[in-house]
Amino acid sequence: MSTLGDAAVLKLDATTTDSSAEDIGEKEGEEQDVLIELFWHIKHKRGISFEDDLPFQEIVLSLESEGILFWRDKRYAESQKVALGWTSTQQPHIHTLPEVISEDQEEEEDQEKEGEKEEKEGGQPNEIVLQKIHALPVSYDEFVNFVRPCARLFLNAYNEGNVIPDWTSFTTDITRFYEESKAMPVSGITAQYIPILRDANPDKWGVSICSISGQRFSMGDSSQPFCLESSSKPVTYAMAIATEGEDFVEQWIDVEPAGRPFNTQDLDPGTHRPFNACVNSGAMMAAGIVASGYMDTDADDVISDTTEKITSPIPSKAQWRDIVDDIREKWRELSGHDGVVGFSEETFDSEKETAYINYAIAYNVKGRLGLPRDVSLHKMLEVYLGCCSIEMTTEALSVAAATLANGGICPITEKEVFPADVVRQVLSETMTCGMYNGAGRFMVEVGFPAKSGVAGSLMVMVPGLFGMATFSPRLTEAGNSVQGIDFCKRLGRCYRLHMFEPFGGNHGGKIDPRQNGWKNVEEEVLNLAWATSVGDNDATKHSLIFLAALCRVSVCDKEELSPSQEKMIQDKYKERFGVALDQQLFTKLLTHVRKNPNDYKKMEKLSHEIVVTDAMKEIIFNGMVEIASTDHVIGPKERQVISYISERTLGMNKEVVDLELNRHLKRIGNRFDSNSNFDCTSTQSNYFDNNNNADTFCPPRRSGGGHHRSSLLSSHFSPLKK
Repeated sequence: MSTLGDAAVLKLDATTTDSSAEDIGEKEGEEQDVLIELFWHIKHKRGISFEDDLPFQEIVLSLESEGILFWRDKRYAESQKVALGWTSTQQPHIHTLPEVISEDQEEEEDQEKEGEKEEKEGGQPNEIVLQKIHALPVSYDEFVNFVRPCARLFLNAYNEGNVIPDWTSFTTDITRFYEESKAMPVSGITAQYIPILRDANPDKWGVSICSISGQRFSMGDSSQPFCLESSSKPVTYAMAIATEGEDFVEQWIDVEPAGRPFNTQDLDPGTHRPFNACVNSGAMMAAGIVASGYMDTDADDVISDTTEKITSPIPSKAQWRDIVDDIREKWRELSGHDGVVGFSEETFDSEKETAYINYAIAYNVKGRLGLPRDVSLHKMLEVYLGCCSIEMTTEALSVAAATLANGGICPITEKEVFPADVVRQVLSETMTCGMYNGAGRFMVEVGFPAKSGVAGSLMVMVPGLFGMATFSPRLTEAGNSVQGIDFCKRLGRCYRLHMFEPFGGNHGGKIDPRQNGWKNVEEEVLNLAWATSVGDNDATKHSLIFLAALCRVSVCDKEELSPSQEKMIQDKYKERFGVALDQQLFTKLLTHVRKNPNDYKKMEKLSHEIVVTDAMKEIIFNGMVEIASTDHVIGPKERQVISYISERTLGMNKEVVDLELNRHLKRIGNRFDSNSNFDCTSTQSNYFDNNNNADTFCPPRRSGGGHHRSSLLSSHFSPLKK
């Protein structure tokens, strides 16, 4: 099957040298068809008629709706150059898109770096330039020249080629989880043992997500800088492995869960190694390994070459600041040079002044195990504290997390920062040890790698899908962010993200963000219609569950079916199963439901005899909600029946049911209040059109009003559909 990455499919940015004129003409014709449809697709998406000009701003906004921050994504550098070339104020070195900083900011950087000015990376052209570019009308020819250099990326964005195809629905749910975590009862306190962290504002709350396709979304205090603290540990550990090799590192740091607080002084009783690189002793050792590579060749404390743990040090005069600067540079690469990777002198000084336990840990490790290449204990500790004092935002940290989730390749630069085998080692240890003595509970309840920091950060990696960062300074007793953990739990209860989530079988109706669920429903409808037509037993049982569920919802708060409900049930049954509803069966089932309103045994028995797929659960769920909405009021009784059938008969998680109900009702302009009836009369739309057919019906989980979100091209792209 072809993919968007296959150069042979659409050579929009290449030339053909060994083809006949006829072949070239045919390819150019196909290419033009694709570009024309792409041009029209963006206009249609932004509500612009084909005759009207396409302002460049609408192209940028259409990309943002798919999660792509055009001006902040280095992959689009060549297209950025084209756009900037449309004005006479083209900036130099466009590929870096530097942010313009004020004199006061420069002065502060001068003082911080003792006269050495640092350029803030990850910005975008200044506002005046952007306003000029965004206001420009883009002709078709200009559009073609703009798209060509990055054709693959544009096609991915508009043809569901990104890892999370339904980005709108996904971010809608993220917004809901964010608000729910924000509204949770206040608990936890800031880290009390470091003055600057103790005095931090405990009410800050920010969330950012970056997919491995470079799709990005942020909420709340996402641009608020904070110190990484222990969230820095995975990267220091990765640098140690990448520079010294896994065998050398494992002589100094074990990979076993400690089951102890992060500042434990305990070491492995047999080897005297720190348990892992996530507790302080192991993180200090990782910092020491990195620092030992910078040792002076004439240092007095270099020990004999005959010791197995020793390799030749790299000649260098580096001080701890130089080493930390190199580590900061690695963080910049991980975050795609988007956003500031700063350093807090105040935090470093505060850390150092109160580092009594850390000094005790360092001396304990040196006394019982020794230090790699006899690196200076003070330099090791200063590098460790320096890493803790690196400042980032959730926006930048989420990109760094996505780089690790993507096997070490940064999603917004497509450059490798760490080798895949190094990332695998780091994520494995982060999975089992990253949340300290709360790691086991987090692994069971949430099930993906995460690393916390006592400033309130949480760096999350969902391998092959996305990276995420949260920031909230209130901590649990184990030193993990209260709101960060709550947010992860909410996400994991509704989305199929747990590392041990089965690929098949019962998921409780959880949503798979990797798939456009509409396509699954569409395929399920076609399969059911065919199977029912040939007499498949399981398909017949599915149809009975579907019909019984709709009947129960339709009469749960009244004696008789309304004519519109009866017609809708008949229409939906035929659409889903490809055959007309047997009127005798329909009447018999309605009679049974009226006489036995609380008897769900037959439905539950049928559901236990077959495997109700997630797509089928969605079909039944959406059918119940549509039936309940025909009279424009969804009452508590109807919601109760929908929830009961969804949870008890279909096996959907309660959190998923609540999420889907609220999403459905929000789509029609309302939010359900369980204490009151729901009046939908003011927002009736095509969504409730009884003439909907299987080609236009849209489940509430999907984006796009009353129609399913389609792929960009229906004909040219058909080989590329997944």
